[in-house]
Amino acid sequence: MVQNDSSNSGDESSVPIIIPENPAKGIPTGKYRLVGWGIDTTGRRLIDEIIQIAAYTPDSKFSQYIMPFGDLNPTYSRRHGIRVVNTIRYRRLRDMNTQEYVKTKSEVSALQDFLQWLETIKGDGVDGIILIYYELRKASPGMLLESLRRYHMIERFSKVVKGFANGFNIAQAKCANTTKSFNLHVMSKVLLNRGAEHFNSAVDRARASFDIAAHLAQGERTDLEGEEATKEYAGNESNLIDVVCPYVNPIDAEEDEVAVFKVLLERQNTFRPVFGALLRASRSERQHASHLRRLLAENNINYEKLKVAYESDAKDGLEKVIKSEVANAQDKDLEELLEILDCFFDPDKKAIQPKPKPSPQRYPYRRRNNKFVRNKSSASESQSPNTTTNDNPTASDQTSPRSDSEQPQEAAAVVETKEAPVTPEVPQQTPVVAQ
Repeated sequence: MVQNDSSNSGDESSVPIIIPENPAKGIPTGKYRLVGWGIDTTGRRLIDEIIQIAAYTPDSKFSQYIMPFGDLNPTYSRRHGIRVVNTIRYRRLRDMNTQEYVKTKSEVSALQDFLQWLETIKGDGVDGIILIYYELRKASPGMLLESLRRYHMIERFSKVVKGFANGFNIAQAKCANTTKSFNLHVMSKVLLNRGAEHFNSAVDRARASFDIAAHLAQGERTDLEGEEATKEYAGNESNLIDVVCPYVNPIDAEEDEVAVFKVLLERQNTFRPVFGALLRASRSERQHASHLRRLLAENNINYEKLKVAYESDAKDGLEKVIKSEVANAQDKDLEELLEILDCFFDPDKKAIQPKPKPSPQRYPYRRRNNKFVRNKSSASESQSPNTTTNDNPTASDQTSPRSDSEQPQEAAAVVETKEAPVTPEVPQQTPVVAQ
């Protein structure tokens, strides 16, 4: 993503605009039907799985859960509120909010039901369907097309769907002078007055995507009076389609983007020996290593090309290739790339390794009432440089943990050995016998 900053930052109308890497090509206006659409996935990669497909129109709705082959990682499990329950006999999906099991189908069955639903709502008088979604970084169209290609359903899907439209781009273009944030939460609160929704489910995002586009299309009309101002859109209105069509990316363009992205991934994976250790480090180091690796792949540089450059002219050959062909990088990134590659190819140097993780601080434990209790105070005292030691080894340490446990025993021993008070004996007198 590229962000353009205006020179006049003090002007409220000069809002930073996010330009997509592959802008939509647009389609000519016609008789189309707009459908809100969203999916929940196990990740954002092409190899990740879809766990829910949802679509929305004011007249009809579609929602279907899919049982994934793998388990959800904790991040996406919390995001979607879904957890995979594994037992000996079966696997099920559980809603973490209601603690109820949801009905699931296989991926091929869910896709067939989705296509059948799209064909039903299309009707006879419509040229095609436009699927509108809402994402800052586009990932859903490619994942859906990959799933459809896996089961040979692309041709059937292309006959029904005309293209995809990103509601984020529409909201950014129409509301650039009124707000600075265009995420789904803000736009739903500002335009639709819905502040309590969380949008964890694809059903909520599909509905919000449709309603935001309908609200923006209705705001551009100047002939609204009376009941027309409050009339609900059905999805096939001409003014709504006219607003959305310039932001639609056709199916063919989406397939071309997926093909180019696959080539980029193959070129990027050739650098796995170079960045393998950094990609297994902390999150910040992984993100930075992925950024450096992507810079090389985006400029048509692969591992073999750098290897040949190093064998021909060592470090100077690497520097010549990087500085002449990587044009969209900062000087700091270029220097770091050169250092990483030089240390990797040079056998006399050690490859750059990630920073070691700091070891957690450990505290000594003491035993109290047959339980181990963490003693932070004693650890801080032992680490303090101002502590003093007792030179007399026979002196008792009153602050030691052992003395605390022995004091009650010594007191009890004193009580047990305490003698009873001695009473004085009275001398026995012999009786006097009278004669």
